[in-house]
Amino acid sequence: MALVAHGAHGLGITAANEAARALGVRVGAGLADARAALPDLITRTAECAGDREDLIHLARWCGRYGLARNVDGKDGLWIDITGVAHLFVPKLGGSAIDWPQAEDAVAEVALLADLVHRFSRLCLNVRVACADTLGAAHALARFAPSSEGASVIAPPGGASQALAPLPVAALRIDASAVRLLERLGLRRIGQLYGLPRAALERRFGALNRKDRPGAETIATVLMRLDQTLGYYGEPRAPLVETPDFTARLPFSDPLLTSAGIEAALERLCSDLARTLTEAAVGGRRFHLSLYRSDGTLGEVAIGTSTPCWDDVHIRRLLMEKIAAFDAGFGIDLMTLDASEVTRFDAGQPELDADVAGVHARAAARLVDRLSGRLGSSRVMRLLPHASHIPEAAQKRVSVMGIAEVKAAALSEKLVFASEKRRPAFLLDPPEPIEVLAAIPEGAPALIVWRRVRRRIVRAEGPERIAPAWWAAYVPRARETGAHAALTRDYYMIEEADGARYWVFRAGLYDRERDGEGAEDDDETPARLPRWFMHGLVP
Repeated sequence: MALVAHGAHGLGITAANEAARALGVRVGAGLADARAALPDLITRTAECAGDREDLIHLARWCGRYGLARNVDGKDGLWIDITGVAHLFVPKLGGSAIDWPQAEDAVAEVALLADLVHRFSRLCLNVRVACADTLGAAHALARFAPSSEGASVIAPPGGASQALAPLPVAALRIDASAVRLLERLGLRRIGQLYGLPRAALERRFGALNRKDRPGAETIATVLMRLDQTLGYYGEPRAPLVETPDFTARLPFSDPLLTSAGIEAALERLCSDLARTLTEAAVGGRRFHLSLYRSDGTLGEVAIGTSTPCWDDVHIRRLLMEKIAAFDAGFGIDLMTLDASEVTRFDAGQPELDADVAGVHARAAARLVDRLSGRLGSSRVMRLLPHASHIPEAAQKRVSVMGIAEVKAAALSEKLVFASEKRRPAFLLDPPEPIEVLAAIPEGAPALIVWRRVRRRIVRAEGPERIAPAWWAAYVPRARETGAHAALTRDYYMIEEADGARYWVFRAGLYDRERDGEGAEDDDETPARLPRWFMHGLVP
């Protein structure tokens, strides 16, 4: 099996498994050539963007081995372990090794062994090398002979000796420069150490092709060599650390009482809310960790429907979760972090009281409390849906993430039927009514609904809504009732005592059947259109 991607010369192999490599499939070869030699080759499209994103996640995950770290090429990572390796020194006889040089060597071995072990737990095979420079570590990790899972460590100042037997391709130069060096008989890095640079430049100029100046090629090779040996500095751009929205509170004596836990939680929420406010962000997901003295961990997670930086509201939601929390032998440490944050924009408040804003915040707080008690999947909210059929013009979504759903709906710039005047309450399904009208296709003058006669004094309409053309072909649409595939004429009516209703007539006189007869059967008489009560207007 192999992965393929589009390149300058069409589809090419980007990766191959062990079985494919054993049969001659090589990375960089064209797919047509590979299939000609191996017709049974299984291919899948390479997800280069996803691989790059996963590699960045791995680089962030390696923060325990060094703060400065980043992606190295398409399949590697580099980590600056300066000042970190001694933290992995094993203890011998209750104390660390006392010899500085031996301690450095043991520390690097222990650090790399821990890294390989953790990668193996992720089911990832790695080749690891440690050296004074980034170029030397890159070359040793990719080209130095080593057994699977073993690490290569170049002693301090010994990079030139460790790199001497490696091929010149380990210098991170392009294929054309590698071919030119090999034509000169320079196949190993060690062969470049004692050569006069002026003579090397002349040889490159003689073998140079027109599309690539020899001076530029040799300058690149020599620069890479100097960077690898440490004679020339190499700029490195580490990953930009993501802001850490975490509040920590350790205790000298374990907390045992609920009052102490509540006081500690209040302080944590206040500290975290201050950090969020200073960063102009609001939290959407919060995670509380309580570390017990016996080594066990208690965790509580909450979410909010809108970005929140209110410490009182956060504390209230968390208190409902830890009301029955068992502290065991006591709590040594509590941490509260905002695992998901969203930037918010401060707005200019109006001169009068922001009544609408107060009501919106109160509704959001209520939604958060209900979601915490019942579960976010059980608290739903209605949003507009792109359909002109009234009963299908809205959909139910979870209250969590409602802001993203609204933003997506607005970006599509869809015109929803809910933008028109609709009653607050719809009957599902619409209930049949009896209607007396002055003219066949006119507004109702008298209706009988739920066995009660209601005299109509005012009427507005009609608003005609045509059926969806696919309703006759979709089983789901046919199940909604015969009126779903008929033209509807809606009326807003009002009876004598002031009650208002939203009714419709399904079907057109002598032009549409009610769905129970066949339209192309002339012997089947067309039944009269029927009326339905669809909504109540408060």
